[in-house]
Amino acid sequence: MLDTVRDPQQTHPPTDASMLEDVVLNDYEGHPVRLGDLWSERPAVLVFVRHFGCVFCRQMAVEIHAKRHKFEKADVEVAVIGHGTPAHARDFRNLQNVDFRLLVDPDRKIYELAGAKVATLNELIGPRQIMRGLKATVMSRLKQGSIAVHQGRIIGHAAQLGGVLVVAPDGSVRYAHLSEESGDNPPVREVLAAARAIRPHLNSG
Repeated sequence: MLDTVRDPQQTHPPTDASMLEDVVLNDYEGHPVRLGDLWSERPAVLVFVRHFGCVFCRQMAVEIHAKRHKFEKADVEVAVIGHGTPAHARDFRNLQNVDFRLLVDPDRKIYELAGAKVATLNELIGPRQIMRGLKATVMSRLKQGSIAVHQGRIIGHAAQLGGVLVVAPDGSVRYAHLSEESGDNPPVREVLAAARAIRPHLNSG
């Protein structure tokens, strides 16, 4: 059901991004992007979303969009990766009104290389996830200036979980948070702090 697995899997975040650097993904306009180029000169944040219809992924994207200028000021590259087509990515971008680099991995190869896992049924739609999703929907409508989010149709593999990696220019992974269940996303402020810490001289004062 929903492509879930029977037994819980373990995440395996990499300590360096050497396996990821030569992977080429298309952006939402269909242009190829080599991942290693993202962190060749500055830190990069890679955000792997479950699927473009996921309410938690939409929430994460909106929060990153809201802090995009802080990432830019810290000279940090941000790339959000989903498994779908460029057309799916464009629809996601337009629906959520977000502006950042958006890449697609229809075969989910990058998820495997990043050590992300596939959820069990309980990890995907257990009571905690349902309540968390309802809270995300309601709060996005109550918070002034926020972009509303809601659960959409499933696009791609429903049970694929995502996560966040922060990669330094030397290719080392300085921060990793891979989701243990749906909705298990790190605070964006924590991700930003990890990226800033790579080059603290740019963020002093």
